[in-house]
Amino acid sequence: MIADIISLIFILPGAFMVFSAAVGAARFNSTLARVHAITKPQTTGLVLLMTGTIIRVTTAERFGVHEKGDIGMMVLLVIFALMTNPVTGQRLGRIARREGLYGGEEQLTRNDRPASYHPRRINPNKPTEVERPT
Repeated sequence: MIADIISLIFILPGAFMVFSAAVGAARFNSTLARVHAITKPQTTGLVLLMTGTIIRVTTAERFGVHEKGDIGMMVLLVIFALMTNPVTGQRLGRIARREGLYGGEEQLTRNDRPASYHPRRINPNKPTEVERPT
């Protein structure tokens, strides 16, 4: 009974955080706000959900060998999520900044505006090698 309450203390906030990440991804307008809404609370919610689930499984009356394998899979899931979610969020944010996928012009602040020139893009103001006068 006490283990059920303790696991519920972890599972309910975790489920709320995962739900708020889904709502944030649907409601936010800009790309960076969506990336932030998906990566931050979803990772924390997943950790809380898995912690509550591990507590619930280990305190069950019929805890056996098969459940130990389930706990190992849950721990691996948390480890891989903690390793990949920050990297994915950083890469998505970097691509959004490079490509200018922020939203409308009215939503941008001075620091949000993408650079007018990127070394990998062709600069429209600079003539290319073929177009240079000789």
